[in-house]
Amino acid sequence: MTSPVPLSPDALLERLLTEDPPAPTQPCRLADLIGESKLVVYGCGDGLITFSVFVMDKYGLRPEVLLDTRYTEPTTLDGIPAMAPTDYRPASELTETAVAVITVGKTRYHPEIFASLRALGFRRIVLAMDIYEYHLSHAPRGFERLGPAYFRERAADIRAAYALLADEHSREVFTQVLHTHIARMPLPIRHEPLEEQYFPRDVALTRGVARLINCGAYDGDTVRQLHARHGKIETLICFEPDAGNFARLSDYLADHAGRLADTVMAFPCGVWRDGSQLRFGGGQRINSSICADGDVVIQCVALDHVIPDFHPTYINMDVEGAEADALRGAADLIRRDRPDLGICVYHRPEHLWEIASYLHALNPDYHFHLRNYTGFPAETVLYANA
Repeated sequence: MTSPVPLSPDALLERLLTEDPPAPTQPCRLADLIGESKLVVYGCGDGLITFSVFVMDKYGLRPEVLLDTRYTEPTTLDGIPAMAPTDYRPASELTETAVAVITVGKTRYHPEIFASLRALGFRRIVLAMDIYEYHLSHAPRGFERLGPAYFRERAADIRAAYALLADEHSREVFTQVLHTHIARMPLPIRHEPLEEQYFPRDVALTRGVARLINCGAYDGDTVRQLHARHGKIETLICFEPDAGNFARLSDYLADHAGRLADTVMAFPCGVWRDGSQLRFGGGQRINSSICADGDVVIQCVALDHVIPDFHPTYINMDVEGAEADALRGAADLIRRDRPDLGICVYHRPEHLWEIASYLHALNPDYHFHLRNYTGFPAETVLYANA
């Protein structure tokens, strides 16, 4: 029996926008995977923070226990028992019905973790990355129920953005990300090494990185990649509103400023369409974001207003769903200077097509390339160069 010939991106796009996808062969949405079952979580690193913000908090889930080998003795984390698997003695009725979710992202540890959970008696074990809602980031609760009709209603906008993409690689990534959301299940996405994010080897940054604005600078991770690839540059400006992240970023910049750029500046602000003060969910490390129920208030800025005379050659943004608003606050810079852009478009499904169309309206000369760095929707970046 021969395997079916894969559809071209063009053909897949038309099928996605005109036909219902086949039903998933296995459960992948939260309601089907967990439902009313009790929850046990394995992994207490950054993967747990992501799972907490985008799944547990959004859908009102609270684990019975958190398991991780980092715990040398039982403790609690936000009031939830936390311990090493070797210290856990679950009741048989729990292991028979509960769902154990693995939030550890490094796949090399998964066989050992699966074996550990099975040894404890758990029968239902899933990876967080196999849960569709895990990939919805800042999409509102209930988006997972909308289905293909939502995308068909926006088919003209989706096709228009797809037509802007400059290469087959980009079209392939676009349709694969779109397929994940229309089918409402994680599907494989062509991806590149994570260390190439924002500085891709196969997409030319025609203006270069000499004068770079890093929005959502986190703890300096992108700056470290920048320095490793390009060495010392002329000017580096960073924006990071999370207090803990900004402290780590500031320490790193202070220790390395002379080697990173001739001029280095960092601002503890969010980037937005104007100078609003907005509520912010801080302390979530890579997932801290502007949100209506945030526990702190941050000062936001529009790039056009705070650095109007700066002429950037490159702007990159990973601002947890605020990218569309932040770009509106940088419209004058983008029109005037036509910098290269590296913009995350995965936090909200509609950003996949809306951001490219907005940037095309600002500068019709831009060429667009789409790259992914995880194999899942996360870390999908739209590049624009002129």
